[in-house]
Amino acid sequence: MGCTFSGLNALYDAVNGGGDVWINENRFRVVRQLGEGGFAFVYLVKEVPSDSSSASSGLSQKVKDKSHLSDDGTYAMKKVLIQNNEQLELVREEIRVSSLFNHPNLLPLLDHAVIAVKAPSQELTWNHEAYLLFPVHLDGTLLDNSNAMKAKKEFFSTSDVLQIFRQ
Repeated sequence: MGCTFSGLNALYDAVNGGGDVWINENRFRVVRQLGEGGFAFVYLVKEVPSDSSSASSGLSQKVKDKSHLSDDGTYAMKKVLIQNNEQLELVREEIRVSSLFNHPNLLPLLDHAVIAVKAPSQELTWNHEAYLLFPVHLDGTLLDNSNAMKAKKEFFSTSDVLQIFRQ
């Protein structure tokens, strides 16, 4: 479950200011932060094509349902800062449970890596980082769409509202 590229993550962080992250054999460039909470951050990332001559990426070989793969290599990546063994076990359980999901209303876990890291300073005490990769939907949230429709004086149809509540 570890990542053999943890040293490379540290190197890329030093050189690129945290711009690139390796999740197993796949490299992703951080585009922007989407959100944060507690000890986790969610980023919009874009897969960096490998220099190898193989036409298909390692991610496409790993993902069972190819419909979850992004055409342009854009994904959501959750980065969790892990401070102790209890948090490490909680993240491992989240990975295990997320791997079991197969439902149209739940984002599938595409890939993950948990790596040991050296704390960046004495004040910051985390000793592991977890990276969880999910598909991303850039259409905005329900609230975003609702606000945009309100500004145009448009409304959801009754059938759309019923569909939303059925989810």
